[in-house]
Amino acid sequence: MMETAILLLSSITLGFGMLAAHEGKSTALLAWLGVTFVLGALFIGLEINEFSLLIAQGYGPERSAFLSAFFTLVGTHGLHVTVGLIWMAILAVQVIDNKKITQRDLTRLTCLSLFWHFLDIVWICVFTFVYLTSVV
Repeated sequence: MMETAILLLSSITLGFGMLAAHEGKSTALLAWLGVTFVLGALFIGLEINEFSLLIAQGYGPERSAFLSAFFTLVGTHGLHVTVGLIWMAILAVQVIDNKKITQRDLTRLTCLSLFWHFLDIVWICVFTFVYLTSVV
């Protein structure tokens, strides 16, 4: 549940960053990207910790079809969040190098924002599927 709250909060902070970007406020954009990055990294850290605990308790992907699907779904989502974090870091460096937000930066940030928000939508679906199948 904590991972979900963190990921949803990261969408809000990225939204604030996009508002700053559209206003040409590069310092505010970079601050919001930093907060979003930390939240995304925290999400990944919690997922890795959860995977480690499950495996240590004998609930690895080889134990059942459910756990295999769980590790695959959640792990694939985590991989995409990691890609988003790398993308975010690269865009932050580009904004710093440009010393202002260019139209090209804004286009790239918009693409990242769409990707990040889509990750949230996918996470809600994954979380719902895993939760509903685990209680049935």
